[in-house]
Amino acid sequence: MDYRIEAISVLLREDCITARYFPLIPYKESLLHNLLQNQHFTKSDCLALSEDTLLEMGLPSLELAGLFHSFLVMYDAKPGKFKEIGTAAANEAEAASFRELYLLPGVKAVRAKLYYDAGYQTLESIASALPEEIIAYTSDVIRQKGLPWKAPLPKEVRTHIAVAKAFTIYAV
Repeated sequence: MDYRIEAISVLLREDCITARYFPLIPYKESLLHNLLQNQHFTKSDCLALSEDTLLEMGLPSLELAGLFHSFLVMYDAKPGKFKEIGTAAANEAEAASFRELYLLPGVKAVRAKLYYDAGYQTLESIASALPEEIIAYTSDVIRQKGLPWKAPLPKEVRTHIAVAKAFTIYAV
């Protein structure tokens, strides 16, 4: 999924990435500024940049340039996970929702069903929610239906919200 590069402001934060990417955080604002100044507006534009060009854009080492490329694709959904939607969804409306929700990292049948039943059926609904709301509503669904599932953890929810924003608000 392509998005405008401004989305890195939402995606590249300690509260929604793994520690592996923390070294990029101090360079986020200057890198974003330099990329935009040099007419690199989208994720796909940035993926096409060489590591040397990323050094010119403000990253201090080839290692961080490679890490930035890796960061850009870390939220790309693997096509294989969509195959289970046909058997996981109860009807076409649920399947359509699952196709969207499966774009979120780590979301498969159980998490998609939990989000769906809690009223989060689109990326837009997740992008506009607060983490505490999602956790509370999914916890309510689990409790009311007596499901053997666990509510999503705060970092997972913050990541889902950030990715949902990148794929909706910052969509190309």
